[in-house]
Amino acid sequence: MEIPDLRKEIVNSINKGGKITFADFMGLALYHPEYGYYTSGKEKIGKKGDYYTSSDVHPVFGELIARQMEQMWRLMGSGQFTVVEIGAGKGWLCHDIINFVKKEFPEFFEEVDYKIVEISRNLIERQSDTLKGLEDKVSWESLSEDGFSFEPVEGCFLSNEFVDSLPVHQVIIEDNCLKEIYVTIENDEFCEEVDELSNPVLEDYFKESKISLKEGQRAEVNLKALDWVRNISRYLKRGFVITIDYGHLAEDLYSEERHRGTLMCYYGHTTSENPYERVGSQDITTHVNFSSLMQEGSRYGLSITGFTRQSNFLIALGILNKMNEVQGDISKLLTMKTLFLPGGMGDVFKVLIQHKGVDKPELIGLRSMAEPGLAREIEGD
Repeated sequence: MEIPDLRKEIVNSINKGGKITFADFMGLALYHPEYGYYTSGKEKIGKKGDYYTSSDVHPVFGELIARQMEQMWRLMGSGQFTVVEIGAGKGWLCHDIINFVKKEFPEFFEEVDYKIVEISRNLIERQSDTLKGLEDKVSWESLSEDGFSFEPVEGCFLSNEFVDSLPVHQVIIEDNCLKEIYVTIENDEFCEEVDELSNPVLEDYFKESKISLKEGQRAEVNLKALDWVRNISRYLKRGFVITIDYGHLAEDLYSEERHRGTLMCYYGHTTSENPYERVGSQDITTHVNFSSLMQEGSRYGLSITGFTRQSNFLIALGILNKMNEVQGDISKLLTMKTLFLPGGMGDVFKVLIQHKGVDKPELIGLRSMAEPGLAREIEGD
């Protein structure tokens, strides 16, 4: 179901200049202050929503991330450790991390301060309900064009399925030239128009990654992700960045296999490639270019710690041992397997860890399980 008031806002934006970039369209559809998909009160996650996230599948996901963070804390000297989670959904990842730390690592628990960066008032209310009893450990912060609402921290920035939801530019190769796809109105319907690039940075984006698109190939460019990396680097004095999302290295992301790009919409646990229907009521996502996060991070002081599949990460942190603890409980075993089995979440989701001010950390979750191709990325920096 389309949100009429949101449609009016988008149409007004188009009418001002005749067209808007797809990034502007996606930004309004997802993040309009009143009517956007993420800012509205619509149920998004879980059985009654449009999709599941790993943290909603089983608490073991958060528990294993907590185990990794405890090692990070020790590598940093066991002082105060601030976790900054970007986009916390219903709050379950925060809930599972803090409660596991409290139970298993009491000394670490005393030093942990947990900040959630969230734009949705409705989700903040949901998170507050989920995190009742943990108010002394959790605070809510914001992110604006000027940066985060807190001072630089030592600890770990964490995001799980955040970068994929940032607004992207869409481009296409026509007559061997890189052009941009815009959104306009025709016969009262949203439609696309191809024109010159709105920003020369879009061409530089591909040159820096040494990527050549083929004639007729469409692709997405996530410039907001680069802004996000720069902000994190400014606000991380010392520590780590954990980015968990679905995506690829640039070489794979922009291969001919993905000739039409990776944009996907989610509504009621069904998928669609049409972002112009159910505007404001459906999620719009694209696969993450992890190469660009590595490259931009390196420019701003974030070194690559490692990059691997979610399955490798969770196995290295002990998910198989956790499964042994619940032998006989078929339901728990099946949900745990969902997180790491080949062909599912374990392969689709990747884990990128970056660090700053920590000397050559060797993390448990990255033990000899680097994603193929990572060496090429490091050598290319």
